[in-house]
Amino acid sequence: MPDTRHPEVSPIPLFQAFSWHNTEVPPSNNKKFFEYAYDVSNGVAILLSLIEFSESEKEDGRPLLCEPDKGALMRLAITASRMLANVAEKRIDSANNAYPH
Repeated sequence: MPDTRHPEVSPIPLFQAFSWHNTEVPPSNNKKFFEYAYDVSNGVAILLSLIEFSESEKEDGRPLLCEPDKGALMRLAITASRMLANVAEKRIDSANNAYPH
């Protein structure tokens, strides 16, 4: 393992966490929330699309998903949506408490 105190070793970490934002966008709680909201809402949309597609394929006798899997995916979509709504509600409450009328 290289000596990290050596002047030739860059102090910038090799691993950079994925972000939807450009590197120039400064860190903030809103930035994190918007990224989570984007990922969760896209994930829920894909889950619901798979369930809807499976229903349309049922008519041909070849459903994509079995009933237990559809139920599990639906519960995942519901839970993810509720979690996102709860985080948004806390952000709203926090902002409202900071600026009461």
